[in-house]
Amino acid sequence: MKKRLLLLFLLGILTTNVFGQIQFLVEGGVSYTTMTVNDNEYRFGGRIAGGCDVPLGDYLTFQPMLELAMKGHKEKNTGATTNPIYVEIPLKLSFSIPLEGEMDWRINAGPYAGYGLFGKYKSDIEGADGDLFGSDGRFNSLDVGLAAGTKFIFMPFYITIDAEWGLLNLNKDKEQRSLKNAAYSAGIGFMF
Repeated sequence: MKKRLLLLFLLGILTTNVFGQIQFLVEGGVSYTTMTVNDNEYRFGGRIAGGCDVPLGDYLTFQPMLELAMKGHKEKNTGATTNPIYVEIPLKLSFSIPLEGEMDWRINAGPYAGYGLFGKYKSDIEGADGDLFGSDGRFNSLDVGLAAGTKFIFMPFYITIDAEWGLLNLNKDKEQRSLKNAAYSAGIGFMF
């Protein structure tokens, strides 16, 4: 019991020290998204996010975020389109390369997990339209993948360029082709 209390006390002290150095992030931007199937076109979407920047050393930080992302794709041969909305949690490690003054360049990478909230499937084929998620939907709600990007920070603002590659097949019908998300985005953010 004493060891647990001592451990909690030490964690509390460490957390208090780190908390003073934590910075919070708010960002938004546009995205260019598709799915990994042939004859696809990209669609424009958007994203908004908030999170924090937790120092792990002089040049390394941990950046957990909570993000709302609009994704989708359009198929040339069938005219099918999707417009899913996901809530995502990217967990990135960020390596910092200090520049002059208050400027900083960061390289970020890590996994993400997403959950499909809602969206529609539309097609030129009659009777093929419907919901993307839910019990009658075409897609699995869970999406997991890898995220990477870069940030150019000029305090308190920054510019971000990111990419996400889904690893899970979203198609509920395993007899059909594999569908995975791919998204590329750019935006601006604010650190405080």
